[in-house]
Amino acid sequence: MHFIISLLMTLTGLFYHMPSAASEPLFSPEERRWIAEHQQVIYNVIPSWPLDYEEKGQHFGLSRDYLDVISKISGLNFILTDGAKAPQLISAISPEFLPESELKEWRFSQRWMTTHALVISDNDAATIQSLQQLSGKRVAVRRGTYYESWLREHHPEISLVPQDHTRGLFEAIYSGDADVGLGADLVIRPLYYRYYSHKLAIAGQIPELRAGINIAIRQDQPLLLSIINKSLGSIPAQMSNTIFNRWVSDMKLGYPSTGVIFSLYSLEISAFLLLLILLGWMLQRTVKLWRKAMASEKHKTQFLAMMSHEIRTPMNAMIASLELLNRPVTDEQREQYLALASSSARSLLDLLNDILDHSKISQKGIRLESRPFVLAELIRAVCDSYRPLAAQKGLMLSVCITPDLDNQMMEGDPHRIRQVVNNLLSNAIKFTASGSVSVTLKGEFLANKTCMISLDVADTGIGISPEIQHNLFKAWMQADDAPDRHYGGSGLGLWICWQLMRLMKGELMCQSEPDKGSLFSIKLPLRLTEPERMPAEPDLPLFKSDTILLVVEDHPAAQRILKDQLAVLGCQADIVETGAQALSKIADENYYDVILLDINLPDLSGYEVARRLREIEQQRGSEAMPLIAISAMSDETHLSSCQQSGINVVLSKPIVLSSLAHNLRRWCHLSPSTARLKRQQNPQQEEELARWLREDLQGFSAASSDGNVRLMQYHVHRLRGAAQTYNLNNLAYVATRIEAALREGAELSSSQKESWLQTLKNEVSSLTHL
Repeated sequence: MHFIISLLMTLTGLFYHMPSAASEPLFSPEERRWIAEHQQVIYNVIPSWPLDYEEKGQHFGLSRDYLDVISKISGLNFILTDGAKAPQLISAISPEFLPESELKEWRFSQRWMTTHALVISDNDAATIQSLQQLSGKRVAVRRGTYYESWLREHHPEISLVPQDHTRGLFEAIYSGDADVGLGADLVIRPLYYRYYSHKLAIAGQIPELRAGINIAIRQDQPLLLSIINKSLGSIPAQMSNTIFNRWVSDMKLGYPSTGVIFSLYSLEISAFLLLLILLGWMLQRTVKLWRKAMASEKHKTQFLAMMSHEIRTPMNAMIASLELLNRPVTDEQREQYLALASSSARSLLDLLNDILDHSKISQKGIRLESRPFVLAELIRAVCDSYRPLAAQKGLMLSVCITPDLDNQMMEGDPHRIRQVVNNLLSNAIKFTASGSVSVTLKGEFLANKTCMISLDVADTGIGISPEIQHNLFKAWMQADDAPDRHYGGSGLGLWICWQLMRLMKGELMCQSEPDKGSLFSIKLPLRLTEPERMPAEPDLPLFKSDTILLVVEDHPAAQRILKDQLAVLGCQADIVETGAQALSKIADENYYDVILLDINLPDLSGYEVARRLREIEQQRGSEAMPLIAISAMSDETHLSSCQQSGINVVLSKPIVLSSLAHNLRRWCHLSPSTARLKRQQNPQQEEELARWLREDLQGFSAASSDGNVRLMQYHVHRLRGAAQTYNLNNLAYVATRIEAALREGAELSSSQKESWLQTLKNEVSSLTHL
């Protein structure tokens, strides 16, 4: 910028015919000799001079511009002092403010500029035209200037508020630190008109502070003074104008602080921000509506294309089948065409039902029912309806339902729950070519008469890639979109299931890997309820008399009750107490229709017995015998261990006769007759139960005294099993809590063990009917 200014000044000087060697000489021979002998003139700048500034050792400002013009006229080169040499001149100074002692040190050139002192105030202040009006006021001035030093010396009644920069004069008024600001008009006016004219006012000028700006030359340099005066006198008015205008445009005025800007333009800034927010909101709303419209249009297009394809496919099959039936065909072909037409009609009906459900859900038109039902029965019924299809594809369809849900009445919408389970099971079988499909139903009973149902439908099918899983629960999406659609379907089923679960406050989740299968999980809260009236005693199935079961149970009470229950069902029971005895029976090539296996045995765990049994069967190549676990446990770890060890069904004590009969029907042949469950009081049986409870209580007491945790756990588990078998609820509850605490493995104190023992004694002794 300064290079450009210098260039402009040079060109302007040529244009105005500034003195040169070709015209009449401006300087005398003596002055020209001095110039030739003194090419460089060392000068200085007064610190804090408002019209100039230094940056990286370079001098910029109004006085420097004048020195550059003088340099062009005279040929002198003005060098800013680095402190090593005494300056020959000062570029700008106001003699009016110098003390008498300093006036004697310098000669002064003619004025090259005159400056006035401006007073800045807020808009409500009175006009100020003299120093007397500043008396008692707080006046902001630039620190280190002549105004500060001169006013301190001559007008101590004025309270000065020094500022480090010119902007501080304005900001001091805003902050309340000063009443007015005082500064040179050459600097104040540009800054005022650029930033502060809206909120502040020029209150007036101080005539007493009017001063000229001169160049100060050392007393021993009279020829230099003459050269500078002649140079200043030869500068054209237009050149002075150019210098001043360029200086104003290049002034480093700085910027007011954020607080000052906001206070100056608070209303305008607030309105602008409000307008921006409004425009942003309107733009966002417009974009949102546009995207919604585009998505709706795209959805309609996709819907029409999908409907066209999905309706045409079964319709084409139906029309083609009917056309072929009008021609001469064989009986076998007729059956095939009728089956194809029937299947296509059912597919079309399913599609229309899905579309209706989609429409109802989209319009929030689905109303859920709430009535009592038995969820376990519903799940079994759905699974039974798919067994023929699974068998046709060579798939193993297994169902695992925890015993505590067997006869539990719940409140909900059985129709919609059946619809969801139907869809999940249908998909699992459809997308599984070989292997198995399993359905697992569990429940967590909560305090507020609610059961959190967990239903898992797992398969070993084609699986689903992570990319497709993101869109799996969206309408019109199919997991087999890529590579093909040969499985058929509209892609509405899972979306409807997901929406129904959401309406019922439940969740539907998916875990899957390509070529490894899929797991669809449902979490659904259902309220527990009681049946309106107790049903009559059911007719139980009666099995053929040659049906024999192996019962592996170490507790005499449980042995007795199981033997009696099996007798009611017409079955024979071969009872053993240990896992080793059971394996010995199998090793002797005895075959049983079903094996009832307790998990907590004295020698081997039921899991280990099951694993060894499966190994024996595999070695022999014999048919696998059905295994039903009977235990007081029903937690997830127990269920998982049973499944991994090859156990088919898990029953939890107490063993309900109807549940036992229901599971035996899967493997045992029925007799044409039925059995009636008769409840009889058996004093001898009750006496034996009391004796067994006392024996296990004594065993627990001895193990507690010896600190044998394993034996404590063994005996309390036997107490729990007997209590559950005979519906001794309080004792079963206490034994369950103690067994759970023992399984945690925490260190037991003597007082804790004594408390447990006393509680068990109280419960056993309270059973007065024993």
